[in-house]
Order: sequence, then C-alpha cells, then structure tokens
Amino acid sequence: MPAQVICDIFSRTLITLRISALMNNDKTWRPPIRRQGAFTYLAGLLLGAALCKPAGAGILTERSDDYQWRLCPAERLIPLRPGYTDSTIDPESIEIRADSSRLVEGGLSQFTGDVELIRGEQSIRAEVMTYDDAANMFRAEGRTHIWNSGMTWSGESVVYDLDAETIDLDAGRYWLLNGRGRGYALNLHHDAVADITELKGVDYSTCPLSDESWRVSASTIKLNHEKDRGAAVNAVLRVRDIPVFYFPYISFPLSDKRKSGFLAPSLGSSNRSGLDTRVPYYWNIAPNHDATLTPRVLADRGMMLETEYRYLQSDYQGRANVEYLPGDDLAGGQDRSLLGLTHEHYLFGRRGYAFLTLNNVSDDEYFEDFGGNIAATSQRFLNREFNFRYRERNTFVRVIAQSYQTIDPTIPDRAKPYRLLPRLQYRGAFPITGSRFLPIMQAETTYFDHDSEVAGGRLNLSPTLQYRYIKPFFAVTNRITLHHSEYLLDDPAAQFDDRESRTVPVASVDASLFAERDLSLFEHSYLQTFEPRLFYLFAPHVPQETIPRFDGNLLETSFRNIFRENRFSGGDRIGDANQVTAAVTSRILDTQNGRELGRLSVGQIFFFRDREVTLPNVSEVDDSVSELIAEAAMNLGADWSLRGTVQWDPNRPRTEKAAAQLRFRPGLDTVFNIGYRLRRARTDVEQTDLSFRLPILGNLAIIGRWNFSLIDKRSLETIGGIEFESCCWGLRVAGRRFLRNAEGQFDTGVFVEVEFRGLGGVGQKSGSFLRRAIAGYHDPFE
Repeated sequence: MPAQVICDIFSRTLITLRISALMNNDKTWRPPIRRQGAFTYLAGLLLGAALCKPAGAGILTERSDDYQWRLCPAERLIPLRPGYTDSTIDPESIEIRADSSRLVEGGLSQFTGDVELIRGEQSIRAEVMTYDDAANMFRAEGRTHIWNSGMTWSGESVVYDLDAETIDLDAGRYWLLNGRGRGYALNLHHDAVADITELKGVDYSTCPLSDESWRVSASTIKLNHEKDRGAAVNAVLRVRDIPVFYFPYISFPLSDKRKSGFLAPSLGSSNRSGLDTRVPYYWNIAPNHDATLTPRVLADRGMMLETEYRYLQSDYQGRANVEYLPGDDLAGGQDRSLLGLTHEHYLFGRRGYAFLTLNNVSDDEYFEDFGGNIAATSQRFLNREFNFRYRERNTFVRVIAQSYQTIDPTIPDRAKPYRLLPRLQYRGAFPITGSRFLPIMQAETTYFDHDSEVAGGRLNLSPTLQYRYIKPFFAVTNRITLHHSEYLLDDPAAQFDDRESRTVPVASVDASLFAERDLSLFEHSYLQTFEPRLFYLFAPHVPQETIPRFDGNLLETSFRNIFRENRFSGGDRIGDANQVTAAVTSRILDTQNGRELGRLSVGQIFFFRDREVTLPNVSEVDDSVSELIAEAAMNLGADWSLRGTVQWDPNRPRTEKAAAQLRFRPGLDTVFNIGYRLRRARTDVEQTDLSFRLPILGNLAIIGRWNFSLIDKRSLETIGGIEFESCCWGLRVAGRRFLRNAEGQFDTGVFVEVEFRGLGGVGQKSGSFLRRAIAGYHDPFE
C-alpha cells in the first residue's frame, strides 16, 4: 500500500471520493525497479525524506501485505457499508432508503431515521438527509458516514452538489480499507470538474487509536488528480505528541506513477571512513527509465557522488553505475571512482539472449574502502564480458568475449586470467526417428590473449553418439565421444610449437536402478527408495604436456562431479581414465504429502590405472580409489532441517572436506543457524558459523552472526543487535565488524534504523547485509 504520509495515502483513497466515479485506470506497464512514488520538498531536505517512502519496490515472497500489520489489533471498528438492494440496479442510479421521508417536488425533500444513499461504489449514511430539488444538492447530518472503494469517512455533515459535482465533509475521521491508515480532518472539499481535492487540518497514522505512537499533521493538503500531484503545507511528524520533524512544504504523487524527488536518507559510521551520510535523489525520467543521484558525505574522506541509471523494456533492461570521490583525504588526495554497465537483451522471439557487463575501479583498494561486506572486499577480478546465446529445440550457439580487471595486487602478471577474444560454441543434437541413438555434435573455437604468457587459438571438435535405454525402474546411457583439438600458438618464450593437436576418444556407460518399499516409522507410513548407480568411464592416455594451459583446471571433488566424463574443466586437458563410480542414494518420503523426510547419498570412484594426464607442475595421481563422498539431508519436522557433506580420503587417510548446517525456522520471525566448514587446500579453511534472529521479550528480538576461523583463531565477521516491532513502528540497532582484506584489517560499523510503518524510515539501511549474513532472515521492516 502506498502510504507516504499524506502522500500516497490520500492519493489512492480520496481520489475515489469523486462523485463522478472516474477512477484512474492508467494501465501503462511499469518496471518493478524502484519503489514508485518518491517525493519532493522545498525544505527539511535531510529529514524530510523520512516522510514519504517510495512505494512499490521489492517483491513479496512468503509475506502478504497483511504481514507487516500482524502485531496490530485483529479488527478495526469500521462502520459496515450499505449496498444496493438489487445487484441488477444500474450503478449510475441513486437509491435512497430511510425510515421515513417527505418528498417535495421542486422544493426541499427530507429523509430521516437511518438514511442510506447508494450510487455506484459510493454510499452515504446519516441520521438526517435533505435534498434540495432546485439546487440539486444533498445535505447529510448527524453521525454521517461515506464509503467508497478505498476508504470510509465518518463526520458531522456532508454536502453533495450534483450540478457542481462537489462534495464537502466537515470534522470527521477516515479509515483506509487497504492497510492500516487512518486519521482526522477538519474539512474536505472535492471538485470533480477540476479534479482537485483540498483537505484542511489533517492527521494521519497507521497506529491503533488506543496506542498512537506517531502521527503526521498538516494544515492543508491539495491534491490535483489530473496531474497526479499533491502538495502539503506545514506538515509535522509527531512521536507521542512530541513534534520531531517540521516540513513547510511537501510535494508528492497521487498514484503508482513514479515521481522525482528525494528518498530516505541513510546515516551510519565506520572506523574506515568515519560518519557516512547518503541523501539519494530519485529522477523519474520516463515510465521505463529512471536514475538515482546520491551525494555521499564520508567525514574522513570527503564528498562522493554515486549515480545509477536504469532502463527496462519488454525485451531488454540494464543499468549503469558511476561513483566518484575527488581528492580522497585518506588516500593522499587521490581521485577514487567506479564505473559499471550491465545490459541484458532478448532477441529472436526470446530464443536469443545477449548480456554485456563492463566494470572498472580506479584502484585496487576501492572495494576495501567502500565495500560493505566480505564478498565485496575480497574481490580479486572485475568482469568485463559480452555473452550471446541462441537456443533452438536441438541447437545451441554461444559467443563470448571476456576480460578482467585485476584488483588484487598480490597476483603476479603470469597468474592473471586470459582474455577470450572471442569464444564461439556450438552444440547440436540430431534425433533419429524411431531409434534410441542420438548423434550430438559439439564445437568450440577460442582465441586466448595474454600480456605475458603464450597466446593463441584453440579449436575443439567433439562428435558424440549416445544410446539411451529407459524403463520406469532402470536406465542406461551409453556414450562415445571423440575429442579433437587444434592449437595455433604465439609464444614469445618459444616454450610451445606454433601448432599442436590432440585426439582422445572417451567412452562411458551410466546405469541406474530405482526401487522402493513401504516403511513404517512411529506409526506413520513412509516410502523408502533405493537408487544405486554405476558409471564406467574409459579414456586412453594421450600425452598433452606440449599443450599450454589456457583455461584448464582440475574440478573439485563432489558427488556431482564423480559422474563427469572429464576431471578437468575447460578444453586444455582430456583426462585419461579407466574407472568405475559406484554410488547409492536412499530417500524417505512421506506418503501423505510427498515431503522428503531424509536423503543419504554415498559414492566413490575406483581407479583401474594411474592418471597420467595432469596440469603443469602437478604430478600424476596413483591412488586406487577417490575420496569417499557422503551427502545427507534431514527435515526434522516442519521447523528443523539438517544438511551435511563429508569427503574422506582413505589414501591419506584424513577428511578433506566437511560441511554441516542445522537450521531452526518455525516462522518468518525466528531463524537459528549453526554451521561448520572444513576444507583442505593450499590454504586450509576451518570455520564455524552461528547466526540467528530470536524473539526474546514480547516484540523485542536479538539478531547476530559469529563467523569464526578455527585455524586463525579469530572472528571473520561479528554482528550483534536488537530489533523492536510494534503495530506501527520499529527500531533496529546493529553493530558489525568484519575482515576486509587478506592483511587482517577489519572494518567496524554501527547501524541505527527507525521505521514508521506505512510512512517511511530514517537511518542506515541494514536489511540487505543481514539477509546475506543470516541465512533464512526476513527483514521485518519490508
């Protein structure tokens, strides 16, 4: 519900009071890329943005519009609306019901005793109603109520002029039917001809009348429905009757159409940059174009400008970002900047898709100084890519051009990734009618460019013949592929010949069986499955040491990867193999609802010979078996879930990888996660992770995360805070300390946010990083 104070409040609701019943039915498609309806004000620049929150941004997932009002009283005492006695009555006609009436043609008719007037979606009820036939005017008095599709009004008197198409209401309260908005106004005058509504002495709040924590008052509000604009004069935000903010003048939208203006400011601080203040200005360029200009004041660094431009059409969308800080005081007066562009485009009836991203920062430490989380500050490369793909029923084509900006100064030039200039990929399947055989053709050609390493082009051709035999309980897939590669190289160091080639045949057989049985646990009926799988792979050893490594890497061992035909990614290495993978999966399913109670998968590769094909500076592998991989998942009732995986190497023996997470989530308000992660690599990783949002006292909840490195014996990220919610307002205070670079430097920040439901918020927005830090967290203020 748009509820910007008197902003959108009256925009959607009082517009329906027009006697002409001419509703705003603008069907213009609008992109969901910004909360629609920003506002403009002439004074109170910084704090004024709290008054009108942009409406319409974000997509509700598990929550309905009623979720944010769950703490409010169940019912509001809103008078019931009368309707036509017969549903077939013409909506433009007027029906009047009363206990008694006195009709005078050409004079003054009177209706008394629970009088009801209905015309279309509008109804009026009063103790006494008179109709002046000569003036063509109704007057209602004594506990008068008016209803329309958006609100209910209860006042002292109403004057309804049918000729002038005006309506005047005196001294009354109103209730919004969509949401929790309510308030009081001394007078409302609506002119249907000019399409203007004017209110005087207006109050608005979303709080219950019995506990009005805040309200907004304005001396005058004028709404121009034709231009979808409104203005309020002398607006005051009061908290517990104490004036907090004063706004001499406010301009705001009257519909879902977006409008230029300032958004809610953001206030915060960090030990890296000091006090951090943002005041975004939203520019509504067109229904499918917008921009946000954000002056950002960093107390210890200077003034920064952040800009974002966005556009959206039915077939394409994109955004451009520019950030600029002239003369950073903490970087010796260095200018700091970021440039970013992303574009997505659907072509050929959405069979084609094009993606473009360009990114650049002024220096290697940009994200360390201005990034807000570990993921941002730990970036090593910025992607620059053009990617086009086209897909038909049995055909797939892709074109990629890609390069990177390296922003990790510790990476030597020789270790920087190759540029793809470009890469062309093709995959085609050619089904044979009435046959189980399926010929497949895959082809790829790429030119790899590098400043200090060997460069050149590579052509890969991989024709495949596949045969599949499928039954409800059994499936076998046989494949034979011939991988042929040609290299044309440019090597200034003369380590490789100008031309290299390689041909490797690969054959595989993949067989799986599905069986099931009835199972009874705790007097409940379940279904248990038994799904064994055997995967045989053969590829002869073909020497490949004379071929450079452009994009080849050894794949991580995982349950999914033990069924791949090549243990290397990219196209530089085709692994030799004579091996069989044995695995089994068993599931327990609830027969009443199909819900999976638990799942266990175990698998391992058995090698019949050593693997001789390796990457440069890596010795061949002679283990007879791979790591034993086990994955498990359990749903312990509706609220508890457990996930885990273990990779144990019997050749060492030791555990190479392990991960486990226990989650308790009984509802949107509560979540508790505890996890563990172990990984043996060049740099070992062993961490614990605890995160939660837990209600403790009434509407007060605690939030937190503790990500701890057991090897380094230090915290990587620590978050702690509280959240308070009531029916109509909320408060969040959170502190955060996280590791921002490999040198062990930390950043610390404090976030304070106050939210007035249906109105807006003030403070440093912290919901986005809390969602990243606490798995399953839902922001109660959205």
